[in-house]
Formats: sequence, C-alpha cells, structure tokens
Amino acid sequence: MYLFLYNHLHLKDQYPERGNKFIPLLVLCNKNDDQATDENYQIFCELMEEEWPCIPISVTTGRNIDELKKAMFDKLEIIRVYSKAPGDEPDFTSPFVAKKGSTVAEFARKIHKDFYDNLKSARVWGSSEFDGQMVSRDHVLLDEDVVELKI
Repeated sequence: MYLFLYNHLHLKDQYPERGNKFIPLLVLCNKNDDQATDENYQIFCELMEEEWPCIPISVTTGRNIDELKKAMFDKLEIIRVYSKAPGDEPDFTSPFVAKKGSTVAEFARKIHKDFYDNLKSARVWGSSEFDGQMVSRDHVLLDEDVVELKI
C-alpha cells in the first residue's frame, strides 16, 4: 500500500494557535485492488495517529477513482463550467475551472475582459430551475453548468 498526500484542510480546530497555516491534504491508499485488500486499508486507518481523510484506490482496476475525482473537486473547492456559443452545442471537451461560488460575471472575465465589460445577458443550463434560463451577472454557478454569454 502506497501513500500520496493531496489537498484538504484538516485539524484546523485542534491547533488554533497555528491560525490558517494548514495545508489541505487527502491520503490516497493505492493498491486497493479488490475487497481482499480492504482489511489492509482498515488496519492502516486504525494505526494512523491522527484522523486523516483517506481514500482507498486502485489505479490498476480503477476502484474508487470516481470517488477520488469527486473528493478532489470538493477539497479544492472548484467547479467545472462549460461554455456555449449562441446557437451551438456546448463544448464539453474543455471546461473552465472556477472556485465554488463563482458568478456569471467572474466566468465572463475568465473567457475575456471584453465579455466581462460588455455582457448583455447570460443563459445557464444545469443548475437553474429551467434549462436555458436567463440569469443575472451575479448568478452563482454550480459544477458542470453550461453558460451562454451574449455581448
């Protein structure tokens, strides 16, 4: 079983004297190929001195890789936003990455300053109540939203 450290805030409340000087982390336990190795993972978790966020994965079999992807987005507090030109289909090949809580205006700025400065309207598919709903500049985007900007 191999370990790789990744991002996740942890133990912040247990050490208030350190303030916000914590590096986020996530412990990945690789070589967890099937249920037969679950016992090794459980023993590893019991032997750790601190309670760290862990995910057992297998690169070989793909076990828990989807959980890893979800955890990475959650711990990094990022979302994927897709662009759509008016009249075209969305481009799902190259998402924009934004912080959770980002607005349509911030997304427009990521595309180009002119979009931000001259934004007349925006439509969103995904998180809105109705697909293709017109939204304001301060509409908060969610993971995998599709946004159409008009300038």
